[in-house]
Amino acid sequence: MGVINPEEFVGNTWSGVWSEAWVDQAEAVIVSLGLEIADIEREGNGLLRIMIDSADGISVEDCEKVSHQLSHLFTVENVNYERLEISSPGVDRVLRRVRDFNRFLGEEVSLKFKRAIDNQKQFKGLLQKGEKTAWGLLVTPEGKKAQPYLLDFEIADLAGARLVPHLKF
Repeated sequence: MGVINPEEFVGNTWSGVWSEAWVDQAEAVIVSLGLEIADIEREGNGLLRIMIDSADGISVEDCEKVSHQLSHLFTVENVNYERLEISSPGVDRVLRRVRDFNRFLGEEVSLKFKRAIDNQKQFKGLLQKGEKTAWGLLVTPEGKKAQPYLLDFEIADLAGARLVPHLKF
């Protein structure tokens, strides 16, 4: 554990709420419950939204436990909010930190780059380790003769990253 490292974040997502002093303590509480923070947002009207996750998924009971524990922590730490919302990250989960990329290796992701690559900023593909850099995206272009290729990238190159949802009914 320890202080959250801003260099491990996609784009500029460490700024704002992630840089607030209470985040490390909240993360310690959530980890002690066997869960992890997937994302944190502040919305208008005093809403503080914390999305939690685990390899086994998230239940309503998990959200209740986290809400109860964080309400106490936030009272002690004098964290400013009017409403606390605890939820799962959803099927199109945001990838914020290096550990998210490690966890979802081999999964289909959608990446948005800060700068265009061959006149394109958004790519979908399978998240992999890179050949020349830390990370790679196996992109399979559309078209009969299109060949899959590995797009090497660093987390710092990204403006955003999400899982691509695959719903099974």
